[in-house]
Amino acid sequence: MKNVIATIVAAAGIASVATAQTSRLNMQVSLDGINWSSSVNAAPGSTVQLRGSMSFIQGAGTQTPTGFASLTWQPTVSNWTGSDTLQAFADRGNNTNGGSVLDTPGMPAPYGRISPFGSTGPTTSDPYRGHVQANGGVNYLRIARTVITNWVGEGATTGTAASNNFNGSGGLATVQKGAGNVNPTVDPPFNGNIANVVLFKAAITLSGDATGRILTVDAPTAGMSRNTSTGAREASWFSSSADNFGTIKAAVEVGTATIVVPAPGALALLGLGGLAIGRRRR
Repeated sequence: MKNVIATIVAAAGIASVATAQTSRLNMQVSLDGINWSSSVNAAPGSTVQLRGSMSFIQGAGTQTPTGFASLTWQPTVSNWTGSDTLQAFADRGNNTNGGSVLDTPGMPAPYGRISPFGSTGPTTSDPYRGHVQANGGVNYLRIARTVITNWVGEGATTGTAASNNFNGSGGLATVQKGAGNVNPTVDPPFNGNIANVVLFKAAITLSGDATGRILTVDAPTAGMSRNTSTGAREASWFSSSADNFGTIKAAVEVGTATIVVPAPGALALLGLGGLAIGRRRR
């Protein structure tokens, strides 16, 4: 009988997980700013765009949101070198819309949070920047506010005053005003999409001599906004046009992206392969 009860409880737990709503943050990369995917092959010295795209994944019986509200998060790029370059952001200061930029196809600057998801932002004295640091023997680029100098997840448990990255609040504040709070005179229109919502774009230029690398573009959940009651890393979604702060909470899962920089031998083989194909076509 105990085994039967245990089985029923376990099945209920599985069902609960299966029907819960989640948020899916997909990291994507592109060589032209038009075609986006989870992986690209990039030549040394080339520029690659990065972006984060958010979707709501609805479980059975859960409420459908009316739009994305907020998530604070910290993009990272692994296997970073001192000769790689992060292109400048437009949203350095705190203006009417927090300094967000338009989602323009192609490679043009400026880069930063995508309108209208910059309704709050850093001050000019504490802008977003790229932090270069090692973690677990790997060099990373991490994007967050200037003062957030520690690696993601470091905070109260470390016992040092400099540990300032425990609750994720110092990352990119991708925040939209509620539909009822939008002032059409000064604010961008409300975005009611709940799938493939582009929140942020950046661009990096790879070192000209660092070949044979695989760079992983990620957004560690330990660097995201944290529910102070449960400790969960959650995104907020609006429940209605009267919702001011995003009352629908959904745990975040992340899809990473990769940038492959072939080694010189691999580049030569690719060139020979192209020549062979050309000969066959003749």
